[in-house]
Amino acid sequence: MKIINYEELFAEFKPDGAISDDANEIANALMRELYISSGHNLARFLGVKHCFNNDMAMRIWVQKRLDAQDGYFIEDMSSKLQSELYELLPQPGYVGY
Repeated sequence: MKIINYEELFAEFKPDGAISDDANEIANALMRELYISSGHNLARFLGVKHCFNNDMAMRIWVQKRLDAQDGYFIEDMSSKLQSELYELLPQPGYVGY
C-alpha cells in the first residue's frame, strides 16, 4: 500500500493565484505598517488586475515577488517589498484623474 503525502501533492498542483503563508504574513505586515485602507485603487499601482480589492491586490503582488525569488528570508523580503511599494505608490498630493 502506497502512502500519499497530501501536502506535497497539493503543493505540486497549487492552483494559480493561491497565496502562500509567507505572502500573507508579509502582506499583512505591509498593510499594517503603511495603513492600507479598504478600496479598489491599489491594484492599479501594483500592476495587478483591477477586479481585486486593496487587500487581495497586495497579497497577489507580494506572492508574485516571492515566486520570482529562489530563496528568501521573510524579514529581508518584507523590507525589500516595502521599499518597492514606496516607489510604486503615489506621493501625498497626488490626484489620480
